[in-house]
Amino acid sequence: MAFVSVSPMNVAEKDIKIDIVGVPAVLGDPFKTWNTTRDHHPYQWLGPGLQAEIPSARVLLYDHLEPHERSMELKPIGHAEHKATSEAYAAVQLRLGQYGIDEWAERFHETVRKSRDSASLKRRPIVFICHSTGGVVVKRALTRKLQGKGETSLSSICLGIAFFGTPHHGSRVLSKLEFATPVKNKMNLRFEMSEHLQAEFALQHPELEAGNHRFGAASLGIKIWNYIETKDTQLKVLVSAEGGGEFLTKVNLLVVDDSSAKMTTAEVLIEEEDVHYMNTNHVGLARFADDHGLRSDFCEDLKAYIKSTSAQDRATHHALTTSIMTDIKVDVHQFYAMDVDSDAIAMGVWSVRPNLQDYLELGPDECLKTRLHPPTENGYHTNGNPKPLIKLRHASEVSAPAALETPYISITAPEITVATTTGDVLASSVNTKSAILDTPTIIPPKNIHTRRPPLNICIAHSDPDSANLLAPKFAHPPPTSAVFEHDYNNVQHITREPKPQRARTYQAPSRSTDRFRWVHIPYTHAGWVAPVLTTVSQEKKNMELHKKLLSDSVWQSQHNKARHASSHARFVRSACKSLLPKAKDHHNDELLSPTSSIDKAQLALYLPYLHWDNFDQLQTRATVIQKRGSLPHARPIDRDIAKGKSVECKLIWQYLNSNRPLHTLDQYGYPSLRNTAVRDADQVIYKQTRNPILPENIVPKGSPMHNIGAILRAARASGPRPNKIKTMSDGAAKVLMVDQLWLFVVDAETVVTFAAPKEKTEDPQSEQGDVRDILYKNINGDHANQCNDCYDFAALAVATAITALLDHTDDPNLQVFRIFEEYISELEFRDNHRLDVQYVDNRDDLNALLELRDVEDELGTIQKLFTEQHKTLKDMLQQYSELNTRYQLGLNGTRVLDNVDHCVVTYLEQIASMLKGAEVAQNAVSDQANSAPNNPLTDPQFEKLLDMKQKQANIVEAHLAREQTEVAADQSRSVMIFTIFTIIFLPLSFMASVFGMNVSQWSGVPSNIDAHAAFVYMGCISLAVIVVALLVAFNKYTRRILQRLWRKMAGPATRLLQRVPSERVHQALHYWDVERQPLRESPVAARERSRSRPGRPQTRGYEMRIFNKSHFEV
Repeated sequence: MAFVSVSPMNVAEKDIKIDIVGVPAVLGDPFKTWNTTRDHHPYQWLGPGLQAEIPSARVLLYDHLEPHERSMELKPIGHAEHKATSEAYAAVQLRLGQYGIDEWAERFHETVRKSRDSASLKRRPIVFICHSTGGVVVKRALTRKLQGKGETSLSSICLGIAFFGTPHHGSRVLSKLEFATPVKNKMNLRFEMSEHLQAEFALQHPELEAGNHRFGAASLGIKIWNYIETKDTQLKVLVSAEGGGEFLTKVNLLVVDDSSAKMTTAEVLIEEEDVHYMNTNHVGLARFADDHGLRSDFCEDLKAYIKSTSAQDRATHHALTTSIMTDIKVDVHQFYAMDVDSDAIAMGVWSVRPNLQDYLELGPDECLKTRLHPPTENGYHTNGNPKPLIKLRHASEVSAPAALETPYISITAPEITVATTTGDVLASSVNTKSAILDTPTIIPPKNIHTRRPPLNICIAHSDPDSANLLAPKFAHPPPTSAVFEHDYNNVQHITREPKPQRARTYQAPSRSTDRFRWVHIPYTHAGWVAPVLTTVSQEKKNMELHKKLLSDSVWQSQHNKARHASSHARFVRSACKSLLPKAKDHHNDELLSPTSSIDKAQLALYLPYLHWDNFDQLQTRATVIQKRGSLPHARPIDRDIAKGKSVECKLIWQYLNSNRPLHTLDQYGYPSLRNTAVRDADQVIYKQTRNPILPENIVPKGSPMHNIGAILRAARASGPRPNKIKTMSDGAAKVLMVDQLWLFVVDAETVVTFAAPKEKTEDPQSEQGDVRDILYKNINGDHANQCNDCYDFAALAVATAITALLDHTDDPNLQVFRIFEEYISELEFRDNHRLDVQYVDNRDDLNALLELRDVEDELGTIQKLFTEQHKTLKDMLQQYSELNTRYQLGLNGTRVLDNVDHCVVTYLEQIASMLKGAEVAQNAVSDQANSAPNNPLTDPQFEKLLDMKQKQANIVEAHLAREQTEVAADQSRSVMIFTIFTIIFLPLSFMASVFGMNVSQWSGVPSNIDAHAAFVYMGCISLAVIVVALLVAFNKYTRRILQRLWRKMAGPATRLLQRVPSERVHQALHYWDVERQPLRESPVAARERSRSRPGRPQTRGYEMRIFNKSHFEV
């Protein structure tokens, strides 16, 4: 195991920016693997050829064997050294035959580590180019667990890996014994692959699949090139003849087929994998099939990727991944039966919270064992109990030193009877004679477990022949005593008097009392589903447990992806999939539902549920999504996010391109929209829970600026206003979210859930409605819901998710239905709905109508959510009932599902009632008591009212148009009169002006200007004025230049006037601005038009500027 070739040889280390390591197949030749032809001459492309393409790279060729192992030569029979070389050859082959993938990976990792001892080399980026089984070795080395704190992980400095025909999921050819010799000859292997190594390359081998899952998590940010063969490899195999004997024949097979060579599967998601198919066999892959064009394309792609990626970016990316894996805490809860001997058996919960990385490495069982059996330190267990003070040893053992930190009683006897209790009673007796022993001083143990007073113990030195040689005597004999006869194999307990009172202990879980286990992952990330379920399968030693749950019909087919790249368009559709028990399979079950891989039913549930979030967190999340969406990859990582404490922001940055459904209400209702930012800021809950500063408190109601208040209330805009009116912070405002619950019943003993948590803030109300917290409270406590199995727990989890927000929150700002009802009532009886016949201003009425339609739209989205929940609950109830009826599983969760289904039906009835109220509010006006006194209309419909106002506005417009026409006619008559006078007097004025000039020809004074020069000046000046006037009249760029000049000249004076604290000045400036602004679209209508809600007419708001009050009188 060494690097046998380094290119270039004579280059300073400071000029090397990256290492490129070529790894052949296990036992393969490090030179012949990459040899090809160029211009009909042998050419080694991985070496000097690649280094010439990338001058800043150092190319190293790795050999899996030691130099003496590679150079070992087997002498032929009859040679003098044949026996010695044969024995040495067999010894090496036997030793290497014991190596598996882990051992080869350890050798490879050690070689790379030794070649990068210096500090500068440790952080140098590296790229691996692997052929065949060498790729599996590299993957195993990258996912190897670090042995020391100072050790650098290879995955943190790895920029990319190129796989050439790597059997990621095993190979039938490489795992069969009959292909060992043909594969050795075809691939130029030094030795045949051992049976142990071949077994590890079996199809779907558990260790291979587990390694793929670990590599999938470690490969984030690593570029993957995957080259796959499409031509068969010709192998000479030995075949048995029918009549006896054997003969050689040729077979054509794919050594590694397409399904095994691809990394990405339903269980392992690789983000940056480029798959390339090459028209060559397995051996020709590493040589690019002698095609110089393919080789050049790969070198150019590799060169461009190395240039665009730095070691610092890769290290930061790896640090972010590690931070996510260590910051996320996984809940592992073990349910077990307590008080088994009593009539009423209660369920206890034993919990531990490891981080996600420890959970994936250790598994749930080992994580629980660290809680049940903590390590010992300094003679004390971690629970505070001391080690026992009596140490029993055989007579053949050497006695302990006299001085010990903790005094032990060392007893040497062939047969001993020792009586001990957990209190302060200590007694021992010897049944046979033995030699005289020195008795150490005994320190009475502390009274820990009982409340009995300590007993005074004294040691009596008796006659050596006495049987009670080491028996301690008590100053005050205890009231009770017990004798134990112990012969190391059989223990008999003889009770002569009642035993002392023993301490009561807490009942911990055990194999006999364990019922089931709940594993909770606090985020819904599709890339974690397969590793988490695979960890459970590995612990159960049954890799088939999770395969059915992750099949296309159960998992992959439920994923929704839109054409656009918006993250909210990717989610898992609501469904409940059950896998029927395997042992009780019927003929038609496979047609109705896929069968489980165990004798119990398996379950997969995907359920959306209503949740909430703060508006400031929504804005932070949207900002991170916008930043990350502008980059093709997660590199470079934003510094604030990398150093921040928000795990959710790190998750978004790292896994934005993966399925991580966390949606707002509008994103759930309209996933096809590319951007819902405007709609999210217009939720009813948000508008009702934020606390703005109303303009009426600052601007007098009668001032012209009062109209801006309606605009500010109707359309919220960020940033400073022209009138300096701002709103308060919206951090406390609430918005509705739609999260998802993913639930998998892996087997009868394990249930796994995924659900998004609530971000912890300083607000004590921020954790309300958290599904995980509510569910944990429901299963833990004196009045906890008793779950007998995983299926009961699944029903309870579904019920908790559906009712978490509506039934488990006491914050007034989270009473969703009450807020909607109050808002509808407010819009229905708002003063803006009155008909004031003196004015025509339909802005408030249109705003109210659009807001009511907003309410209808949001209620429709919530109704859609509850309808999906109702359908999923019906499917779950039907499957539970079927399992109870056909398979007699005795599932008790049907009662919980019936209750929560009734709650969903009640929610739907309330939403239907509110939708009806919103519809009535749109058609309603203020009643007779709230109407204006001179209002002749008392009970028209709201739509007719708006129609009347619009028609009245049309009449006013027609009247204004007629008046403008009359004014234009008067102006045309005046222009005609001026034109007549101009025709008469213009020639006379011209002649008088010309002959009135004091030129030398007409004045007779030679010193005066000449007439020719005068006419030249007049013509040039007139032409210039005419050209400028035409440009100003017909050229918009000239007008803009003049406007800028005017602003610069008049700007200081305008700002000076604005600083004058006079209300009349402000009114005058605002009145001037309002008078001269053209008719424009109202902000509410513009906001509504920008949303483009499906099924909604795009109403364009109508807004009129009031110039004269008398123009609008009826």
